[in-house]
Amino acid sequence: MYWFILFIAGILEAGWLLGIQKSESFTNIPYVILAVFCMVLSLILFSIALKEIPINVAYLVWLAVGASSISIINHYFFNQFLSIQQILCLCLIFAGVVGLKLLS
Repeated sequence: MYWFILFIAGILEAGWLLGIQKSESFTNIPYVILAVFCMVLSLILFSIALKEIPINVAYLVWLAVGASSISIINHYFFNQFLSIQQILCLCLIFAGVVGLKLLS
């Protein structure tokens, strides 16, 4: 359950990064609200996950899921190109997260 919470926290990290990106220097208020909401909820869920997952592992997973999510979101919704090499690296990140889960 804590790993699922951590995964959702990582996706929400991508949500606040997207909100900041689309807020146009904090002038587009709905995106500012989205960014703040995702940021707060991501940190709350991250802190809940820390009850069972060591902080060094949790932070790596949170960061990896967030970075991978924002890359995938930008590719599908904002036409940002992902090369084969970048997709391979995202797969390696995913394999690392699965490895950390299996070893924890």
